[in-house]
Amino acid sequence: MTQPKHYNEVLQYVDSILSGEKLACKETIQVCRRFRDNLENPEYELRVWDPEFVIGIIENLFVHDQGERLDGTPLRGEPFLLEPWQKFIIYNLVGLYHKGTQIRVYKEAFIFIPRKNGKTRLIAALAWALALLERKSGSKIYIVGAALRQALQSFNFINFNIRQMGEEDSFRILDNNQEHSISGELGDGSIFIEALAANPDKQDSLNSNIQILDELHAYKNATQYNVIKESGKAYTNKLTLGITTAGDNMNSFCYNRLKYCQKILDGTVKDEQYFVFIAKADEAEDGSVDYTSAVEHEKANPNYGVTIRPDDIMND
Repeated sequence: MTQPKHYNEVLQYVDSILSGEKLACKETIQVCRRFRDNLENPEYELRVWDPEFVIGIIENLFVHDQGERLDGTPLRGEPFLLEPWQKFIIYNLVGLYHKGTQIRVYKEAFIFIPRKNGKTRLIAALAWALALLERKSGSKIYIVGAALRQALQSFNFINFNIRQMGEEDSFRILDNNQEHSISGELGDGSIFIEALAANPDKQDSLNSNIQILDELHAYKNATQYNVIKESGKAYTNKLTLGITTAGDNMNSFCYNRLKYCQKILDGTVKDEQYFVFIAKADEAEDGSVDYTSAVEHEKANPNYGVTIRPDDIMND
């Protein structure tokens, strides 16, 4: 059997975190330990081909639309290559199954990472790859922002890449004041991706298998989240993916979700269907954070030295 191309890289990432070779916060260490525990759990099995498919679609079809490498080399048009931590997330989301079934373990996910770590373009590329992966089920994906402009950043990146592939005539693309969507028939299935603003009053009738909720910290209440999540009820392998770059407002929905997810990683709450990835600075016993520490900068930023410039973050 051919060795999966990216699986060893994911294992190396996990081992580097658990051994301390790579700096990481407490929560990132916990999620890597959880992954190892799941691999040893006789109730679960890891199937590599779905995550390998998703990673392959992203890296072989998607390119950057803007940006520079740390040395100033332009990135526009260059392949969109994933970092090990991003491949680790994908392996968890679509690779882990209840043993002997076609049912994935994770139905919901919370990803907490600081700004400038490539979040927006990752979720855009992931939305496209997941749409193709689930095409036989008639995949329907909503990318939702607290404001429409947030969701459109991901939508526009997908649109850019469809044009780069020369496939704009293969899909029905609506991009106007009424609708921002991409749809198409693929022979053995179909895809539909739409960018939306979180508006519970207008979204009671939504039906989708994957919901990506961006900038979760800007959601005013749990209702905005739950209405979108409920749209996946008709699917067995549904996935609600919430992503945020902040959560320090102690009265917010996002802060409460962060605390709940930390309890999952601590083991004080059991929620096997909830995947959690948190990258942040570690806190001292009194709750303070040393914001001048390069060590804490690296713990908090999985793309430290990739899209995060160490000198810039120290100056800031």
